[in-house]
Amino acid sequence: MENLTALKQSTVNRLNKLPPHRLAQALDFIDYLLEHPEPIVSPVPGSPQGSLDDLLVCAGSWQFEPGELEEILRDIDHSRLMELEEAYDGLPA
Repeated sequence: MENLTALKQSTVNRLNKLPPHRLAQALDFIDYLLEHPEPIVSPVPGSPQGSLDDLLVCAGSWQFEPGELEEILRDIDHSRLMELEEAYDGLPA
């Protein structure tokens, strides 16, 4: 792969060729990339992404205010119930 300076210059050169509305789209995409870091790669070979092992790897870095975790879990339960109600709304009893 190109060195970092050449990669940045190539990116700028390409951005300079875009019309304004496409440049705005490129900026939105850059913002998205900055806001969504790459997923953590599982240190456990062969475990599927989102496995319990993956969760335990990053769980040690979580920090919550007192009661915050319980509130998050209540919100998750509430959201699940709402989704179930919406999914089954209108189905014959």
